[in-house]
Amino acid sequence: MYPGLGTDFNDRIIKMITGSNLANWHQTVARIFESESDSESIYELLKGVEALVHGNSSMAILYPKKSTPQVTHHRLLANEKPSAQVGRYIDGAYLLDPFFRTAIDESSDGLFLLREVAPDAFDQTEYFRVYYSEANLSDEACYLVQGEDGTVASLSIGRAADLHGGRFSTDEVTLLRSLFPLVKSVLRKWILDRDRAETDTFGNRLDSALENFGNSILTKRECEVLHMTMRGHSIKSMAERLDASVDTIKTHRKHIYSKLDITSQSELFYLFISALRHHSESDKDPLVSLDQAS
Repeated sequence: MYPGLGTDFNDRIIKMITGSNLANWHQTVARIFESESDSESIYELLKGVEALVHGNSSMAILYPKKSTPQVTHHRLLANEKPSAQVGRYIDGAYLLDPFFRTAIDESSDGLFLLREVAPDAFDQTEYFRVYYSEANLSDEACYLVQGEDGTVASLSIGRAADLHGGRFSTDEVTLLRSLFPLVKSVLRKWILDRDRAETDTFGNRLDSALENFGNSILTKRECEVLHMTMRGHSIKSMAERLDASVDTIKTHRKHIYSKLDITSQSELFYLFISALRHHSESDKDPLVSLDQAS
């Protein structure tokens, strides 16, 4: 049925997609193979996968190894703001994205659910508030594909809280996982066909900016607690990972907030984004650049 994808893949798809949905999916795959550009094939893939699992928010992103992310396709919910979901994300918020962290920190390929990759206190972070709670997005599934040159391609499907029960069902997740061979083929072609010219640009500096954020003011252990806090780890999780007591972690966080002159995770998030916007390559810690710009 679908050349090059194997009979096992074809059999699983037929069992899980029936009736008009199966006919529509056949048309989607045909349009993907007939597409004259990577952009067109990814658009058709996004639209087709959304329809299969009743998604209503989607995005395709390319993360080149040494440049800023490229959000090439997006369909946002009414409550999602392009300035935040795309603009602020590219500016540096992507560094806190659990899916991006999974791709970079674990070099993982496959389909991942937000509940599988997010730290235990992620729903208490400003990132969660901006990109999920405020946007009314209750669930997200993301395909991640690694390129040989370190580039990562992602394709995510989201669902609003008031649509089909909010979360993807077990059957829908099984269906999404079964589509991975096709998604992987399309995204790998996208990676291979991109311009391979790499420069040491803004995006590459951001990787080290996150690592060095706060180190001009904070101790090494305080920096570790700071970074884990921004990513969504609870105090208990940090204590376990850093082999420290809960009281010690609380003390570190108190010192961090005092030294950075902030009082909440919300202020920490926006301090981080502001620092990245002013970050100069000559300053390892983005906070130094922010102070100079003040």
